[in-house]
Amino acid sequence: MQRFGEIQPFRNGIVAIGCYTAIRIQDQGNTMVTCYTRDENRYSASVFTPLNDPVSNDGIVWIDMVQPTEKEVKGIEERFSIELPTKQEREEIEISSRYWEDDRSIMINAYFFVSFFFVDQSKAPYNETVTFILQDNMLITVRDTQLQTFDAVHKMITTTTHPKGVLSGYDVFMEIFDIRIDRDADLLEYAAKESDAIRKILLWDSGGKAAETLRKISTLQEFTLKVRQSVFDKRRILTSMARSSKLTKPLKEELFIMMKDINSLVEFTTVDINTLDNLQNLFLAQINIEQNKIIKLFTVASVALMPPTLIASIYGMNFQFMPELVWAKGYPLSLMMMVISGAIPLLYFRKKGWL
Repeated sequence: MQRFGEIQPFRNGIVAIGCYTAIRIQDQGNTMVTCYTRDENRYSASVFTPLNDPVSNDGIVWIDMVQPTEKEVKGIEERFSIELPTKQEREEIEISSRYWEDDRSIMINAYFFVSFFFVDQSKAPYNETVTFILQDNMLITVRDTQLQTFDAVHKMITTTTHPKGVLSGYDVFMEIFDIRIDRDADLLEYAAKESDAIRKILLWDSGGKAAETLRKISTLQEFTLKVRQSVFDKRRILTSMARSSKLTKPLKEELFIMMKDINSLVEFTTVDINTLDNLQNLFLAQINIEQNKIIKLFTVASVALMPPTLIASIYGMNFQFMPELVWAKGYPLSLMMMVISGAIPLLYFRKKGWL
């Protein structure tokens, strides 16, 4: 199933364009390891097996692992002398678990927003954690699902028309975050447009669509909150990374530009969430107004019927001596009294503007 912000699993194959070689190894199910190597003089392609692959570590730019098996994880750990976090460790929310740096490497756990909005709106959006490990100018990524962002980076770095050039794993990391930030901005723009559409419905055409409107507002609130959580997570990561001594000056300059973009998105999410809250309050106010109209109608009807009811009750009593009962015009008179007593409250309410 195609998901908003995701792609279908890759097929087996080798891509060798420009000065990069991408070796894609797909095992059973959706598991896959993709190794990107760079050689300015020639193309090279080989099946990537971490423990006995002949490719030099110096030539590897990026290793992308999708739903890696335990064997693949151990192979990567032994070959590059690193320790990959477990799934439970990757989901930790403390900043020390989201960003960790030592003398040799940087480990990052970042949220990537995933939504089924355009496929199945009954499924809730969520943030997928992607692990980034930067070590010796090489990038290792670990994730559990296919994401369009990674597919876009794959196409970018395996073409000679890329104007900037990707020379190391740090460059790949920056490209991934740059593309993801652009996609988050697109998502927030979409949410803002949907909010405007709901506002028009509430103001001009809300009749008979209460349940649908409330569902849309609730869906957009959850949608925006998840994107905001992802954006906040990226800002914390980039802020921590800006203090790293491992980044070159050009990379830090690019990182500061990304941080400005992130800060603008944070402000945008705050405005968007406030807008959705206002829409929800406006919707609830309209519901209260409609309910008050109905209650007022019943109240007016009750008050208007009280005097006629009182008259009918009096002449319905079975006392022996009631002079009106023997009058020839007693019945028409009682009817006239009931009509007049009911009309007087209605005329009074109308004069006061309550009807």
